Amino acid sequence: GTASGKSLIFQALSFHKLLSDPSSKVAVFYPLRALVADQLRGWGEMAAELGLKDSEIGRIDGTVQVRDRLPILEDARVVVMTPDVSHAWLMANLAMPAIRNFVRSLSTLVIDEAHTQEGVFGSNSAFLIRRLIAARSHLLGNDAVKHPLQLVTATATIANPEEHLKQLTGLDFAVVDHEADGAQRHERIVAHIASPSGSELQIAKEFQLRLLSEDNQGSFITFVDSRKGVETLAMATQEEVSELSDHPAVSPYRAGYTPEQRRSIEQRLRDGVLRGVVSTSALELGIDLPTLRVGLNVGIPPSRKAYRQRLGRVGRNGPGAFIVVATPDAFRRYGTSFGEYHGMSVEPSHLYLDNRFMQFAHGRCLSEERDGLAAPSRLPRRIQWPIGFEEAYQYTRPGGNRPTEFDAMARLGGDTPHRGYPLRNIGDINFQIKFNQNADSLGDVSEAQALRECYPGATYFHNARAYEVVAWHTSAVDSFVRVRNTSPQRLTRPQITTWVNTSMSETDVIQGHLLKGDNGFLVECQMLVTERVQGYFDGFGQFQSYRELQQHNPNMRARSRNFRTTGIVLCIDQPWFRQPGVKRAISDKLLEVFAHEYSIMSQDLGSAGSNISVRNLEGGTRGDSFIAIFDNTYGSLRFTEKLYLGFSHILERLRIAAEAEAEASPEKKDLPSIVSSIAEEFSTFVPGTALGSLIDGAHEGYEQVFSVGSRVCFNQAGKMGVEVEIIEPTIMEGQLMYRIIAESSPGSPPVRRWVPASACEPSAESDAWDYAWWNRETESYDDPLEDS
Repeated sequence: GTASGKSLIFQALSFHKLLSDPSSKVAVFYPLRALVADQLRGWGEMAAELGLKDSEIGRIDGTVQVRDRLPILEDARVVVMTPDVSHAWLMANLAMPAIRNFVRSLSTLVIDEAHTQEGVFGSNSAFLIRRLIAARSHLLGNDAVKHPLQLVTATATIANPEEHLKQLTGLDFAVVDHEADGAQRHERIVAHIASPSGSELQIAKEFQLRLLSEDNQGSFITFVDSRKGVETLAMATQEEVSELSDHPAVSPYRAGYTPEQRRSIEQRLRDGVLRGVVSTSALELGIDLPTLRVGLNVGIPPSRKAYRQRLGRVGRNGPGAFIVVATPDAFRRYGTSFGEYHGMSVEPSHLYLDNRFMQFAHGRCLSEERDGLAAPSRLPRRIQWPIGFEEAYQYTRPGGNRPTEFDAMARLGGDTPHRGYPLRNIGDINFQIKFNQNADSLGDVSEAQALRECYPGATYFHNARAYEVVAWHTSAVDSFVRVRNTSPQRLTRPQITTWVNTSMSETDVIQGHLLKGDNGFLVECQMLVTERVQGYFDGFGQFQSYRELQQHNPNMRARSRNFRTTGIVLCIDQPWFRQPGVKRAISDKLLEVFAHEYSIMSQDLGSAGSNISVRNLEGGTRGDSFIAIFDNTYGSLRFTEKLYLGFSHILERLRIAAEAEAEASPEKKDLPSIVSSIAEEFSTFVPGTALGSLIDGAHEGYEQVFSVGSRVCFNQAGKMGVEVEIIEPTIMEGQLMYRIIAESSPGSPPVRRWVPASACEPSAESDAWDYAWWNRETESYDDPLEDS
């Protein structure tokens, strides 16, 4: 459990091994920088009691300058670090003698908060751990078998530890579970405070103000699951207490802050200078803040793991209380109750190591490491590499005949793959937030986050201040979002359009996951997803279109994210399903219920109720009878496989949630009957084949294509990332093709040629493209009305 002394266990083991063998060293992985700083004190205190020198406990993370890292590595016996710095720096520099000696001397690897090793981060870490073991084995030679690396993991919230850790590391674990937990417990009050919809932040603010004015014992923490919500609530609370004190009583805290900002907030909480903190999940894990007595959560936590961790932040040294501030029907809307939710076990942790783009990225890193070690280029043996990794690794070696689908990933990694492929995302650019190119970074965001938070013209909140996004700057060396100061009252909201292109051919349907009935189908398949921010709504509700804004300011232009993934498509070819608003409502609610049931972070999923094109060998079909739920990760982690396999169960949860929504909102009174109709249609679905007619609808024969004049990105071997102009589409030998205009050599006239449509993708740098519906029978464009 939380606060049960897990750290003491692995610290005692580590020091026992160090004192028994003076030549051995220990590496300790913490998932967050904040945890590294917090836990370093505990390691230092125990080392001092055992007579070890201060220099024998070292810390290396992103806050430590590169020039200072090698001396730390040489002197320290215990090095606490994040997996990120191990991947981006340690493994990238195996040619350095100090790093080789450290890796060779490792006797123990500790992985704390092991439940965080899931999703994108955990799946990437699974390759990192195997690469680290492979490097150590090479350096030790035959002694590696006699002196295997011991791994120790710790977590309070994991449902399937033995299975999960086997997948994470390729090694077998012995599990010490809750039955051996003899730690004392303090009483905690747990409550759900019912609040009207839309007033959760206001009620949380009032709660915080009462705690500040009526209780001077201890401090509080409030969790909000959005960066903007954290900043807004902290600013609103502080504004009302600023007259009473010159010092801030409440501070925001989230990922994206500089290390100095985070350390300052944590220290002021410990010292009692800060009475409260409003945080995302960044303060959810392991940090020991004994002054915390009250925890608030705005809305339901995104997972039961998160709920248990957040609950564990309070009442560590005495009685405490944890309050969920949510609508009266908040739990029922997910088909559960608060009592059931509180008593349920935590969810299994999810890893997916078959992502071919992830495998390619780590294949490139491993290839560099083998060269740095002067090791044989072949894939290291005695390591349980995931299925498919050997093939991906061969693509990264000279003469590997790399498929064109990996070209974009190859460009992203460049000459420094360890830096180009961070552990926290796959295939996304990472942006720094700056006032100008030479200014210090205010923080960072991924490409997916930037599309939603830092689009051109957006108001971006950071450390209780408001900034206006002026422009995006992308380059191979430095990608950053340029901002300037603005008023916190300047509020904006993005308008994002999503397109989904998919297929029901044998190669695109995953593991035969296709159910089909007379009036529709459910399929898990490969997809190409494009997200594009078209403009934003200002504080007055007026839509600001980039097409118009760009006429006066060239920096105000649409931004896109284009990625290949997997997901499910549900087709119900019935008039009631095609009614305006129905598909959007069902796709949104289906995603919400599914994510909650399996505790998948909402940002890891996406949905679409329009602009969906489905193809088979006979051609395309317009998507006015389709909805799609997809993995929001480049290459996919196959979260939505659970939705396909458990669709009946999710429909039952959806029915309960729909009834709750209908009771709360009269405008949604038809939602339960729609869900019942979907369930009735689904009951007729049976396993089908990937070929044959899709449905008997009236819109077969349509393809979603680029419109004439669109400037797009053309990817082909030897022609990576070339911008070309679309002249027209056509069908050649059953394949969709584009006639394009492309630049040839400098000074020569442009070349016109036919290229496969599959080699053309939306350009992330230009908004001079658009999609349209094209009838392959008449070879003409058509744009019939659709519920967009």
